[in-house]
Amino acid sequence: MPRFHTAKFTFVFLGVILFSFFMPGKGKAASVQLEWRIILASHRKGTVDPRLRDIYRDLGAVFNYNSYKILDMNRVQLSKNQSVSIPLDRNRVCVIKVTNTTPKWVNVQIQINRKGRSVFGTAARLRNGRSLLIGGPSTRNKALIFSLRSFW
Repeated sequence: MPRFHTAKFTFVFLGVILFSFFMPGKGKAASVQLEWRIILASHRKGTVDPRLRDIYRDLGAVFNYNSYKILDMNRVQLSKNQSVSIPLDRNRVCVIKVTNTTPKWVNVQIQINRKGRSVFGTAARLRNGRSLLIGGPSTRNKALIFSLRSFW
């Protein structure tokens, strides 16, 4: 009888160990949800899009514009080594790739291409719920700002 209990215990113990190898760790961000927004900023008197309330202070602290309007926004779910291409305007595309995830951070590579050529590239580390702002060059008192926020 004791051999049966020992074998049963060993089987259950090995099962738990094997199961833990295939399950993501506690709090591990196996995949992340990224929310991106393309914002048109201008010096004209105007309003701030109500959907920008969460980052309005950051926009005002970093950029010197009076009006902010969302041109486009979306959310995507990405895992490690997955990427998404986001058209910014007729000529520019932003490519975001998740390079690593941890319980506290998501690492991303961001590349902006203009007419197929890379014009900007950087790597960033985002915490859950935090935003990153990237501003483009201004033309005719207007500029495009790219906002990226992570969730998991």
